[in-house]
Amino acid sequence: MLVFISALLIVTIELTEDFLERGWPRLHRPVDGWASSEGLRLLWMVVGGLVFPGIVLLLLNLALLVWRDTSASPVLILGAILIAIGWSVYLILVSQIGGLEEYFQNLGTTFPLAVSAIVLLADLLLLIAFLSAMPDVSLRQLLPPG
Repeated sequence: MLVFISALLIVTIELTEDFLERGWPRLHRPVDGWASSEGLRLLWMVVGGLVFPGIVLLLLNLALLVWRDTSASPVLILGAILIAIGWSVYLILVSQIGGLEEYFQNLGTTFPLAVSAIVLLADLLLLIAFLSAMPDVSLRQLLPPG
């Protein structure tokens, strides 16, 4: 699972890089009329900025589960599901699969804001799961006696 998620992270980084290097005028003005294409781009970049830390937190949680040989908590499972939803939406946007990118753009600013909220909640849940699963080790135990 760790290898699979790491490979998907690398693919997402490459697709995001290609997406950002393309010219942005291909974005049309949204249907709601008040939002600009630059504003939509900024909102989708916020989604991307929230997705990547969530993926790293998911990887850290999975590594911690393997290291400590424990089962996943409900908080971790919910966070993983929410980050998978946000990640898949972002991946569809940057990879331009099946023309869904234009559909996402026509939804206006509401859709990236909703996805941002989902991913932010996922990030917080994954951070809580990671901090609660960390072993209790104080700095004094790590230092040599003396």
